[in-house]
Amino acid sequence: MTGKYDKNYLEYLCDYEQGWRLLFTFSVGFLGLSVLWLVFTESGTATYVVTVMNVVGLSVLTLVSGFVLSRCR
Repeated sequence: MTGKYDKNYLEYLCDYEQGWRLLFTFSVGFLGLSVLWLVFTESGTATYVVTVMNVVGLSVLTLVSGFVLSRCR
């Protein structure tokens, strides 16, 4: 009965390492595109605001998935 609870939460997350790696790869790629898009949009427009929100969200997603991947090794 105790075998079911032998792992901690991080070990359960590491069981899906391939998915975390895919999430990290896509978030880094889209973050790069969003930063590039941010450079070429005019400040104060709706497109600029949405792009800033994308950059913030993708940065958090990249950091979280990168942290999980670094702890899995």
